[in-house]
Amino acid sequence: MFKIGEFSKLCGLSVDTLYHYEKLKILVPMTVDKLTGYRYYDASQIVIVNKILALKDAGFVLEEVANILNNGISVPMLIEMLESKAALLETTLANEYNRLERLHTNIFLIKNGGISHMNEISIKKVEPILVASIRKVFDKKDFDENLEKMWPTVNEYIDKKGVKRTIPCLMLYHSGWWDLRKWNVMYDEQNLDVEIAEPITKSFEGNEEVNVYELPRVEKMACIVHNGPFATIGKTFDILFEWIKHNNYLADGAVREIYHKGEWATENPDEYITELQIPIK
Repeated sequence: MFKIGEFSKLCGLSVDTLYHYEKLKILVPMTVDKLTGYRYYDASQIVIVNKILALKDAGFVLEEVANILNNGISVPMLIEMLESKAALLETTLANEYNRLERLHTNIFLIKNGGISHMNEISIKKVEPILVASIRKVFDKKDFDENLEKMWPTVNEYIDKKGVKRTIPCLMLYHSGWWDLRKWNVMYDEQNLDVEIAEPITKSFEGNEEVNVYELPRVEKMACIVHNGPFATIGKTFDILFEWIKHNNYLADGAVREIYHKGEWATENPDEYITELQIPIK
């Protein structure tokens, strides 16, 4: 048998909490000395403590806990109640996680200045975006092969650091497919200089492959939205480049592709949504 102070240390509840639980009749001392008023608890009552803590942690208020325990609920019934609460909590967590994902996406969209209307060209301001990225120069004929390695590498490193990625991801062409040097679009006849980037929720230390930094603010970003498969994206780029030339702008940085909706969201390539961006001056 343990005095109240000893039992308090044993079960991890304060003496005041034990008095309160006694008043609620959910954890009553095994015996009370009539002369001294000393309360004595038995080690077996730790099981009751565990039930109380489990019910409280499941979201039951003390009055509900008292009603459950004082009605002598069976262990199978108690387990069923807790499992029901667990299922509800899983649903709540899933909903909250989805809400968090939407919040991160909306933060990105605000930094990105929103999304332009389909097939319309707009100029907007883009705020700094924290990313983890990999940048490589490789032969144009090895484009798909390199991207298939770069995306998993950066994502695995982010996961290893325990940091959350946000949607959408993006790719930057520091030199690309287009021979538009007259308008300051970087070009190499044989090679591409490509950077794949995942927006992240907080900074962490990079390594020899993965760079963690903020994409700089762009005061004037020319944008157009491509709706459809990646195979036809060149036609939309042509529209954007022609607009830049017609309006006497020059490119002022890497060309960006932002993947708002892709194979992770739909099996139909016709539903893909890709935003094309070029900093201009």
